[in-house]
Amino acid sequence: MADMFFGLMALALLGAIGFGAFVAIRAGLTRLYGNTDNPLLLNRIALILKGSLTLMLCLLAIIPLTLVQDLASDRERLYRDVVRDIGQAWGEEQVLAGPVLVLPYRYSVLTEETSADGSRKQRRSSIEDELLILPEHLKMKASLNHDFRDRGIYHSLVYQSGVEGQAEFSLNLPLISNLEAYEFNRARLVFGLSSNQAIDGVDNFVVSGDGLSSHGSLMSGTGLAQEALSRGFHQPVQLGQNTAPFKVDFKLRLRGSQGIGFLPLGEDSRFELNADWPHPSFNGILPEAREISANGFNANWHISHLSRNYPQIMRASHPMDLMEARAHTQLFEPVTHYGKVERAIKYGLLFVALTFILLLMFELGQGQALSALQYLLVGAAMTLFYLLLLALSEHLSFGQAFMIAAAVPVLSIPAYVASATQSYVRGSIMLAMLLGLYGLLYSILRLEDYALLMGSTLLVTVLLVLMYLTRRQGKCLQE
Repeated sequence: MADMFFGLMALALLGAIGFGAFVAIRAGLTRLYGNTDNPLLLNRIALILKGSLTLMLCLLAIIPLTLVQDLASDRERLYRDVVRDIGQAWGEEQVLAGPVLVLPYRYSVLTEETSADGSRKQRRSSIEDELLILPEHLKMKASLNHDFRDRGIYHSLVYQSGVEGQAEFSLNLPLISNLEAYEFNRARLVFGLSSNQAIDGVDNFVVSGDGLSSHGSLMSGTGLAQEALSRGFHQPVQLGQNTAPFKVDFKLRLRGSQGIGFLPLGEDSRFELNADWPHPSFNGILPEAREISANGFNANWHISHLSRNYPQIMRASHPMDLMEARAHTQLFEPVTHYGKVERAIKYGLLFVALTFILLLMFELGQGQALSALQYLLVGAAMTLFYLLLLALSEHLSFGQAFMIAAAVPVLSIPAYVASATQSYVRGSIMLAMLLGLYGLLYSILRLEDYALLMGSTLLVTVLLVLMYLTRRQGKCLQE
């Protein structure tokens, strides 16, 4: 409200200054050329006055356009907050990490202590730690089905996913100084997720191999502090000193929003992602193959362990950044209606100025003069278009909102011109001009990659037309 108040005050102040400047220019021109009867010179004076008026009205239009842009930014921030809240309730952006074998062990540490009498003695203490053993081979396939969740007038893009895969492990234990024992009976397989509440179910988590057995059911939590593995679930397993290579087959269902990512924890990692959303954005490690169509996309990754900086076996007490390398896919709407509205407002001053230029071209071509008040009302209709576009786009598709909002200046301004000039022909000419102008604006908003080219072409075209229409105005100085 404060921004709106100060904006209106600034608008009134600039309006007063502009009106004063216009009156001063008019008075100065009247004093210099008030006694002339040369019609060409009189036309020249009128053109200077009308050009000055147009410039002042364009400067005044900056303030209401800025207010509408601020309002659009506030509405977009509210929309982003709602999307984030829905994502937290439904399921956040998921990053899949696992499975990882966690093997507890104990090692001894010798410390030297000095007693009160000055004698020294060594003390042996036992310290517990855990090894994180990553798989040799990791395969994962995920399928995403998108949906929307609504809150009020806002909706958020979410998805449901089915994930299945296989991980293969070899128990090649490292040499550890002062090792006391591995606690094979306390080993567990950990699967990391971004959000536990988004797990719809684990349909399969089977461990198979010689000298190995799983015991107990799946349990929530991982017991680890690493960012990528701090949330998820685990399965206790019974290992042995001579456990042969084994594999883990898993299948789970989960929810998420915004995107999904995979961590290449295997020496050889392969991921496949299929989705029915046609607008993916790949970042991190890019897929080696991808296909995108109007019905969705699929992508495949084949990632070597050489693409990351952490080893296959590490200590839990020395955490490493497992998130440094990941295959990530963002699901996004290419341009939200708020983005399109803001882009339209950025062209607002240009199109207000072009409308005034159309009026000048109309006057030059048709020999019909319009008053300053009529110019002001035309500018008000132009700026009102952007407020209507913002309001309607929250309830309708952007195309429908644009058509309805554009109908206000496209229909009202030609009708106003026709009534002011008592000529339906002139009103029809203005209608054709505005239809072409708003058609170009809609094309610019639709064609993102060519927006600058089209806008520049439009400016050059208008400039050339103005140069053609004013080509004989300089003769009045000679006459």
